Amino acid sequence: MIARALTHGPNLLFLDEPTVGLDPAIRRRIWALIKKINQDGVTVFLTTHYIEEAEFLASRVGFINEGQMVTQGSPQAIMDSLGQWAVDLYDQDNHETRFFAHREQAGAFIQSNALAGSIRRVNLEDAFLSLTGRRVS
Repeated sequence: MIARALTHGPNLLFLDEPTVGLDPAIRRRIWALIKKINQDGVTVFLTTHYIEEAEFLASRVGFINEGQMVTQGSPQAIMDSLGQWAVDLYDQDNHETRFFAHREQAGAFIQSNALAGSIRRVNLEDAFLSLTGRRVS
């Protein structure tokens, strides 16, 4: 389908959920193809529910929640607005994520907290959940 869309040499290509249902190996091949198409000068407008896909492929993203644009910008700038490090805290019924500018701050927080938790880098999915007010349960 992508090849057919490129036959007339467009400047703009719209892709709606291009990797839904694909296995990881094929999905990564499609990602490489999309990157190549974009590097060749074609603007790619991509809609996806796979936020890690947008983080990898996009130079600019926009979050739409309940029909409203919540934010737009580069994935890195949107992630940086939260911090660099995330601490995920867990108990039997809940999951909570806190954000920190420095790994040392995240480490100190997790050591001072009684709940089980882990430290990781902030990702674009964190930004989506934080900016839309949605929670992981």
